[in-house]
Amino acid sequence: ASFPVALSSVVALGANIICNKIPGLAPRQRAICQSRPDAIIVVGEGAQMGINECQYQFRYGRWNCSALGERTVFGQELRVGSREAAFTYAITAAGVAHAITAACSQGNLSQCGCDREKQGYYNQEEGWKWGGCSADIKYGIEFSRRFVDAREIKKTPRRLMNLHNNEAGRKVKRGDPERNCHPSFPAPFIEL
Repeated sequence: ASFPVALSSVVALGANIICNKIPGLAPRQRAICQSRPDAIIVVGEGAQMGINECQYQFRYGRWNCSALGERTVFGQELRVGSREAAFTYAITAAGVAHAITAACSQGNLSQCGCDREKQGYYNQEEGWKWGGCSADIKYGIEFSRRFVDAREIKKTPRRLMNLHNNEAGRKVKRGDPERNCHPSFPAPFIEL
């Protein structure tokens, strides 16, 4: 009977060591890290995916995301310039949502899996039934919201701007072209 307790203690200790070694985590991010250490590797991969995309998009620009690195991944405030910060916040939030969604669909994370909403869906007109694993985008977006937004702890106008930019990135991740091209779609705010 004592074995499961001992095993869970080892897992908790391991999570504590891992989470304490990651620089720049806000207290709420550290708490999420300790409760979901399996997801933190995926969060890092998603943030790196966002940085890679940033570097690709701005590869010919004077600012090409080269100032971004491990310290920015988990929430250090950017000091490179407001337009760059706006884009970086948005693309990092989108990258985290994407990576978490993909890991859930592949069965690589506990506490999540496939989106069950389409299970059993039958298209009578075209004569096919849905039988695959739908990506649970809602879960990925919600995890991104809880983790990425947790770094915004100071009650300042900049916090509201950063939260808006995070949400703008997640809306792009939802992948609805009509929503993305609509005039009411929130573009990233730029601090003047």
